[in-house]
Amino acid sequence: MIAWAAATALAALVLLLALNARAYVRSAEARWPAQGRFVEAGGARLHLRETGDENAPRILLIHGASSNLRELWGPLAEPLSADYRVIAYDRPGLGHSTRPKRHAQTLAMQAKLAADALGHSGAGPALVVGHSLGCAVGLRLAIDFPHLVSGLVLIAPASHPYPHDNAWWIKLAANPFAGYAFTNLIVPAIGPLMAPAAVASNFWPQTAPESYPNEGGVGLLFRPHAFAANARDVRATKAEFAAQAPHYGELFTPAVIVTAEKDKIVSPKRNARALAVEMPAAELVIAPDSGHMPHRLRTDLVLAAIRRVNEMAAPALAR
Repeated sequence: MIAWAAATALAALVLLLALNARAYVRSAEARWPAQGRFVEAGGARLHLRETGDENAPRILLIHGASSNLRELWGPLAEPLSADYRVIAYDRPGLGHSTRPKRHAQTLAMQAKLAADALGHSGAGPALVVGHSLGCAVGLRLAIDFPHLVSGLVLIAPASHPYPHDNAWWIKLAANPFAGYAFTNLIVPAIGPLMAPAAVASNFWPQTAPESYPNEGGVGLLFRPHAFAANARDVRATKAEFAAQAPHYGELFTPAVIVTAEKDKIVSPKRNARALAVEMPAAELVIAPDSGHMPHRLRTDLVLAAIRRVNEMAAPALAR
């Protein structure tokens, strides 16, 4: 009798969690709908957003982990659109983009999809602006498709292997078996409750703007498929960074790296400062007290970095 009652209670709980997850997905996608168009690329359906003159120089924005195209679009698209064709996309599985069935977590595939996004939005090279994990994708784009990248602006980059292990929830969500139950039942219920602490860590040592969770579409992450995709991307970074980092010294692409002195999410010493030493044509800019979010806390420095990279790239483009 007790066992039957426990089984019944467990089944009821699972049903409630499943219904909550379905309701959460509907609510999140209604609150933060797609704002651009969709293109087919490498077995994925990418959500692409553009603004500015179609004939202007192109800028590609690549967001990092746990986010979507709104992350960079919010602070950068409007001020850049007067002089540039601004292009942004949701990386595969995040935002409103779908995900290829194979190798989506690799930087090679991520770069290929970034190249496809550029191909759908015009011709010629673009200045690539990346944030966090998006910087690693931008770097791989410059390695594999150098003709598409006129310059790089790397904001709080995640680019090099790290000694610590991934968080337990990353490992669990990336697991193809246990991860299914975790992302489909638990994450939509508890993820939104944990979001404020995660946002605070990103903005540390500053306070996150009250408008940021809504403006950045933070809640899109806690949909089951998005959370699993993000976890698989992050879980792969240790090996992917280790394989990619030896090639940074071969990149003569003009670049400006914008970082804080301290960052709770990625180590500036292990990533940004190392890149500044290894990349022959890179410059380093310190954004004081901006943590992992220089593009939102010191947008002026990021816009200045973009202008600087354009100056650095101009002689090569004129040839």
